[in-house]
Amino acid sequence: MGIDHAFAVVLAGGRGERFWPLSTGAQPKAFLRLVGHESLLQATVRRVRLILPWAQILVVAGRAHADLVRAQLPELPEGNLLLEPFGRDTAAAVGFASLHLERRDPEAVMAVLPADHHIPNGEAFSAGLRRAFDLIELRPTSVVTIGIPPTRPEIGYGYLEAGEPLSDAPGAFCVRRFVEKPNLDTVWKLLQEGGYYWNSGMFVWRGTTIQGLLARHMPGEWTGFRRIREAWGVDDVLAREFSAFRKLSVDYGVLERMDSGVVMIPAEFAWDDLGSWDALARVLPSEENGNVIIGEVRSLDTSGSVIISTDQRVATLGVSDMIVVASQHGVLVCRKGRSQEVRRLVGETR
Repeated sequence: MGIDHAFAVVLAGGRGERFWPLSTGAQPKAFLRLVGHESLLQATVRRVRLILPWAQILVVAGRAHADLVRAQLPELPEGNLLLEPFGRDTAAAVGFASLHLERRDPEAVMAVLPADHHIPNGEAFSAGLRRAFDLIELRPTSVVTIGIPPTRPEIGYGYLEAGEPLSDAPGAFCVRRFVEKPNLDTVWKLLQEGGYYWNSGMFVWRGTTIQGLLARHMPGEWTGFRRIREAWGVDDVLAREFSAFRKLSVDYGVLERMDSGVVMIPAEFAWDDLGSWDALARVLPSEENGNVIIGEVRSLDTSGSVIISTDQRVATLGVSDMIVVASQHGVLVCRKGRSQEVRRLVGETR
């Protein structure tokens, strides 16, 4: 399809609690420079810019982070920053963005992209995104997602099952079902059975399509969105309705409830959602002992660990397979393989 009606909606409202003590309420994960010299948000937008102009890129973030977005993305048009009064997960963020886009372009096609993914090959990603836009032109009422071929038994991701191949779109498949973050035994069964992909959380649909799906599967929230639409620009109404929304992902609130209409394109690019500190061992280079080291770190007889310090000296001695992260907000020490559980500590350490 042409790009005249194509928009990217970048979701930057997540809290990133598993990346404490670097990710905090004041500076969540999407704004951190975890891989390379740009933040995850900047890297996401840079990839999108390969096919879309600034005018067709929107960022959804919390009000408290407006200045962070503007500082990191100074080229983003002022009207393209949508600020949520409260964080209510991705279903609310998507609905909010759809109301904005319907005012700009009733024929808008939305690509919904989390701001905290690591995708090293921007060209391959942009080719996949363009293919997803093309598939919406072919199937206007469908939901298109990008599935990631699994490379390991991962319990931190959701999965989707590929069904019948599409006769009019070679290489694409109907989605038979979603499996939300299964346990390890189930993951092994899925991988042995084959035909399962990681759910990337990246979706493309027409604005009118997602609004219809919200109305059908989340009618209470859609009633609130209708009130926001009728009083567009009135902050009190926006805050009141958002405060009543449930905290639901669009996956759980909408997509997992659909009987049909979701189609998938397998990704042809490397991908990691950087869900926890363990992910850095997968995406960053390690030194001779297998350690990923960032900052002022001295290690002796240390192997297979992730050690990061932003503002103080850290020394490790005689340890292996550990995660050590030190910042002005605190120090985390845990075994590799358990960093998915860090969010359990966050409320106690603030």
